[in-house]
Amino acid sequence: MIGIHPPVYDSYRYFAHTDYKGRYMKKVLGITLFLAIAATAVAAENDSAIPTTIAELNATLEAVLNDTNTPGLIGTMVIGDEVIWMGTFGVADRETGRAVTPTTRFRIGSITKSFTSLAALILMERGKLSLDQPLHEFIPEAGLENRWRASDPIRLYHVLEHTAGFDDIHLREYAYSNADVTLLEGIEYNTTSRIARWRPGTRMSYSNMGPAVAALAIEKAAGEGFEDFVQREILDPLGMSRTSYSYHPDVAASYSADGKTPQPYMHIPVRPSGSMHATAPDMAELLKMFIRRGTIDEGQLIEPSSLERMELPISTLSAQVGLPIGYGLSNASQERDRFHFQGHRGGIDGFISGYGYMPEHNRGYFLAINAGNGGALQRADKAIRGYLTRDLEPLVQSPADTGAPHVDLAGFYEPDAPRPELSRWIGYLTGTVLVTLDGNLLLIKSLFGEPSVWIPVGNGLFRRENSALASLAAVTTLDGEQLLQGQGTLKKIPAVVAWGRLLLALISVLLITSSLLFAVVWLFRRYALAAELPVLSVRAWPAATSLCIVAVCVVVMVGQANSSMGKLTASSAGYWMLTLVYAAFALWSVANVWFNKDKRKIGRVVWWHSTAVAAANLLVLTYLGYYGMIGLRAWAY
Repeated sequence: MIGIHPPVYDSYRYFAHTDYKGRYMKKVLGITLFLAIAATAVAAENDSAIPTTIAELNATLEAVLNDTNTPGLIGTMVIGDEVIWMGTFGVADRETGRAVTPTTRFRIGSITKSFTSLAALILMERGKLSLDQPLHEFIPEAGLENRWRASDPIRLYHVLEHTAGFDDIHLREYAYSNADVTLLEGIEYNTTSRIARWRPGTRMSYSNMGPAVAALAIEKAAGEGFEDFVQREILDPLGMSRTSYSYHPDVAASYSADGKTPQPYMHIPVRPSGSMHATAPDMAELLKMFIRRGTIDEGQLIEPSSLERMELPISTLSAQVGLPIGYGLSNASQERDRFHFQGHRGGIDGFISGYGYMPEHNRGYFLAINAGNGGALQRADKAIRGYLTRDLEPLVQSPADTGAPHVDLAGFYEPDAPRPELSRWIGYLTGTVLVTLDGNLLLIKSLFGEPSVWIPVGNGLFRRENSALASLAAVTTLDGEQLLQGQGTLKKIPAVVAWGRLLLALISVLLITSSLLFAVVWLFRRYALAAELPVLSVRAWPAATSLCIVAVCVVVMVGQANSSMGKLTASSAGYWMLTLVYAAFALWSVANVWFNKDKRKIGRVVWWHSTAVAAANLLVLTYLGYYGMIGLRAWAY
C-alpha cells in the first residue's frame, strides 16, 4: 500500500487505489515519469473506441495483453441474472505454457476485504456483532491504542472504513510469508499500525491492518475461525467453490510489470486483507449477489439494507456533510466516465484486479491480470467498462451553486492523512497544493502541472468540471482544522510554512548537487593537475556528505525495485548504515567547516559554499531524522 498517487484531492482513482501490496518510498525520476505518462496517453488514444460487440471487446483485450506483455487475464460481466461475457486470455504460467481457463484461479488481493465486511454484516443481522462495537472492549488482545478513547473509541465500522487512523502495515509484513500464521499472530507481527494517529472517524487512510482487526472481532462473535465462517456463510452459499484464502496449485503464476519476471507466492500475515484467489465464474456469482441486493439461489444471503450500509461511507467528516463519493465497508463508491460504480480494487505481488457494479442498472464486471502492470489493467478496465455501459445514459451533472464564493478556502494545504506514516515527510514536499478562487470556482494547483477546476454544488461540496457527482468537501474538525477531503485529506497551513518548506528544500537540493559538481572540478585539479588546495577537508567533508545522501537514494531505489527492503538484505542494511553514516558526516562537516582554524587559508567563496552545503545537509538530516528515516531498520520496523 502505500503508494504513489496524484495530489490527494483527486477523486478516488479506481476504487480508492486499494491494493494490498503498497509502497513506502517514492522514486521520483522525472524523465521516466514523463515517458510513462506519454506511453499511457498513447495507449489510451489507441483504445479510445468503445467496443460494441463481444468480438471487438475480445480483440481489444488481446491487444492489451500483446502490447503490454501481460501473460493472462480473466474477466466477466453480469446483467441481472445473466452472465453476458466470460473472458479468459493468455497463459497462467509462462514456464509450462498452461493456458488460462474458466477454472484458473487468480489472486484478487484487497477485494478480499469485501468478504470481511460481508461477514461482519451477516453477524450484525444475527445480533451477534454491532458495527458500533468499541473494539478495545470486545477484542482487547488486538492491542489498539487510541488517546481519544474516552470520547471517540475505535469502533468496528472505523476499521472497515479505514477511518480508525491506523498506519498501514510495514515493509517487513509485505515481505513476510508464512502459510501457518494465525490471525492474531499476523496482527501481532506488526509493531505500530494499531495506533490511532488522529481522532477516529475524521479522516480516511487506507490500512491493511483494519480488516484484520475486524476479522478478529468476527472470530470472537462467531465463535469459530474467521476463514471457516466465511467459507460456510458466504462462499458455499454463493457457489464460489474455487475461492479460498490458502494456496492452491491451480493459482496462476504471477509476474512483475514487465510480464516476464516471476513473483513468488506470498502467504501474507493478514489474510482477511488480501489473501484470496478466485476464478471468473466465482466472481460472477459475487456480482450477481450485489446486483440482486443480497438474493441468491438458496434465498437471501444478506439483507438489502445491509448492502446499502456496506456501500455507504459514514464516518469521515466529508461523508457526514453528504459527500456521495467515498469508501464504505470495504466497498468504494466511484464515478467513472460519468457513471456510478460500487466496488473494490485488489493488488498483491504480480496480480491486479477489480470489480465494479451499478446498483441502479443491475450490471457489473470483474477483471484480473497476473502481472503487476497497472497500465494494462487500466486499458482492459476501460474496454470492459465501456462495453458494459455502452447503452446507458451518463449521469447528469450536479447543478453549480451560484452563491457567494468560499473566500476562506483560499490558501495552501498539505496532505494530512498519509497511508504509511513514513511517507508523511515526502507528502509535505510533493503534495502541498495552492487553492485559489476564480469567481465561484475552486482551483487546486500542485507543484507542477495545470490547476484542477472544482465547481461548487452546495453545502461545501465540489465536483470536478467534467464530473457529475461531488468528490471533494470543505470541512472543519473539532480541533478547528480546516480540511479539504476527497480521496485523501488536505489541511490548510500558513503560507509561510508552505513557502518556507519548499524554498528550503529547493535550496538544499541545489547546494547538495552543486557540491558534487564542484567536487569533480577540485578532485581533477588536486589529483590530475597536482594543484595545491589548502584545507582540503573543508571541501571534502560536505561533498562526501552529499555523496552519502545520494547513495541512500540509490539504495532505496534498488531495494524497491527488487522488493528487498522489508527483509534483512544488502539494500535494507545498506540503507540503515548509510543513513547513520550520513548523520555522522553531516555533523562532522558542520563542525569541521565552522571551527577549522585554517579556514582563512581558503577563499571566502569556497568557505561560504562549503558552509552552506554543510548547513543544507544538516537541515536534510534534521528533517529526515524528525520523521524517523535516519537509522530506520525496515526489516524490524
